[in-house]
Amino acid sequence: MSKSVGIIVYGAYGQIGKAVTLELLKQGIYPLLAGRNLKKLKQIANKTNLPYVCFDVINFKTIERHLEDAEIFINCAGSLVNNPEPIARAAINSHCHYLDVGGQYHTLTTLYSLSDIAKEGDSVICAGIGAECIPGDCLAGSIKHNLKELTNIEIAYDISHRFSAGSIKATLNRLSRGNIQLTNHSPEATKYSFNAKRVLFASRLKHVSQVPSGDLAAIHRSTQCPNIRSYFAITKQFTPIVRLLNWFPGLLISKPLHQMIDKLFSHNKGQPSGISHYWAKGISPDEREMVARVSTPDIYQFTVDATIYIAGYLLKHDRSGGVYTPTELMTWKLVENIPGCSSIRFGDMYG
Repeated sequence: MSKSVGIIVYGAYGQIGKAVTLELLKQGIYPLLAGRNLKKLKQIANKTNLPYVCFDVINFKTIERHLEDAEIFINCAGSLVNNPEPIARAAINSHCHYLDVGGQYHTLTTLYSLSDIAKEGDSVICAGIGAECIPGDCLAGSIKHNLKELTNIEIAYDISHRFSAGSIKATLNRLSRGNIQLTNHSPEATKYSFNAKRVLFASRLKHVSQVPSGDLAAIHRSTQCPNIRSYFAITKQFTPIVRLLNWFPGLLISKPLHQMIDKLFSHNKGQPSGISHYWAKGISPDEREMVARVSTPDIYQFTVDATIYIAGYLLKHDRSGGVYTPTELMTWKLVENIPGCSSIRFGDMYG
């Protein structure tokens, strides 16, 4: 592709969008800033001396008009974009690559349903290019590489991050939709289970609870494993709130609870707070087991670095058009190439 605009950063005034923009500038890449909030867009444009364009990502024709001159469209608005299909179709028609930091289950499954259409063009579409998908997708891919075929995968996360009030509310909104797991290749509704098992993250053994993760869709597509479960290590401060999930899911999106979260977490600005750890176990048809682990920087920093890495790759390399998971696009070794990440370590349950 050779177009007048290299990269469009959508949601450029959000935490991820700002960081991606600043990192691109450090590398001598001058993106076009975009978003739907004109006031916020002007503020970041004035600070960076970059051009900007204000539009929403609901109308297909509007999106297509702005993507016609761009090589890569990066959606940094994440879960604020409820339906990625108009963006994907506009990208395909405009011969523009589409990257999305969002890794929600419905985002991924919506995009994967467009695989056949995308293959007819030359646009690469890849969502989940941040911490929500890449570590788990890479761990599952590494186990699949070694065992060749899998019947079961379990993924567990120990996230170290001071979440902002906005991030917490967005997470609760997602959790209020219910818990899912993949059984025989299909999503299955199931209750949230607390302290379901113990997992050794790096050198620390922790209780984890079964909670839905967007990368169930990515892992299923990458590995074709029929049965997948996801778990999170939940801190004590979140346990009382999360216990409401099975009994009163509607409370999680109630105004009083969100007001309480605003008060309790008003001082949290989503600042980095340490290393995150990821764990995966796979079982083959002949009942061989393998465990893989990886550690990453803070999830926001990881997402920024991964976005820059993948966008840089697409600027330099030609790939066939289609919808990809992170590992389909970059192989399961992708996580090891992101700054600050460990190598994938293989072992057993407790070693």
